[in-house]
Amino acid sequence: MIENSQQLGAYLKSKAPEFGVRLAFDTHYDANNWELSWWQGKVLNRLDFQPLEATQVAVTHHEDRFRVLPHFLRWAHNNIPLFPYLANLEWRRLTTESFPIAENRVDALVASTKGS
Repeated sequence: MIENSQQLGAYLKSKAPEFGVRLAFDTHYDANNWELSWWQGKVLNRLDFQPLEATQVAVTHHEDRFRVLPHFLRWAHNNIPLFPYLANLEWRRLTTESFPIAENRVDALVASTKGS
């Protein structure tokens, strides 16, 4: 069982290679979130685990859809000052879970989004 956000982060870090995804921490201003990301064609998928308070975490699936040159445009946005983000963004909240969370529940959330 995963008891808190630190244990969730450690679990995601250990499982990211098995899931075939990248892991990032604190992806926006003081969020203390954990984010898994992977590419499927022209879509960058991101699965965001956002602690809401000491006892809960919200899980959101983001899809950044690029019309052309997805990897280049993502790179340009990250490396060229003021380069716009040229993706169409879609997201949906998958769930809000309370700690403790079973490891197989986290695995199922990742599997459900990687298959979509």
